[in-house]
Amino acid sequence: MADTYVVAVEGLSNLNAIDNASQQILKAARLAVNATVRQAQTRSARSMEQQVKFPRGYLTGSGGRLVISKFAKDGDLEGSVTGRDRPTSLARFVVGGARAPGQGAPRGGGLTVEVKPGLAKRMPGAFIIKLKNNNLGLALRSKTPPSMGAKKIDNNLYLLYGPSIDQVFNKTREQVAGGLEEYLDREFNRLLELKL
Repeated sequence: MADTYVVAVEGLSNLNAIDNASQQILKAARLAVNATVRQAQTRSARSMEQQVKFPRGYLTGSGGRLVISKFAKDGDLEGSVTGRDRPTSLARFVVGGARAPGQGAPRGGGLTVEVKPGLAKRMPGAFIIKLKNNNLGLALRSKTPPSMGAKKIDNNLYLLYGPSIDQVFNKTREQVAGGLEEYLDREFNRLLELKL
């Protein structure tokens, strides 16, 4: 089962006893939580893109990997953002984009990858291969595993991976939590004033 990391935002200054709250207060709280969950996804994605050079739209675009997995609803004022827990193929970080053999992929000499923005690393001997699912992978021939996250796919042939979304999100969630608490409180008070 995938680990779920939570951005915990606790307490609304004007919401003391949820069991005795009016429908107006509960509605304002639900809307504020849902707005905050959207903010959590956006702020987390921005922060994560500063730490790791994920391709544009990879985190929150169509088919994104950092998703709002739960919105607050009546009777359950909780929202969640979840990051995919599978490792990210290192092919996603190839400088200039990964291309399959026969489709403009460079021959020999290795590849350059940039996982941390601004810090490119040359990988002599690395090459792109086409996988069974039509995705591309970054491979390396080695007698021993070249890294902890390497997956052996053939004799002395390994697929290489970068960090998973949830690994990066685990660090990021703590960085964004304080600002989200303030956002939640402001949004809740603003919605109360509107008297929805």
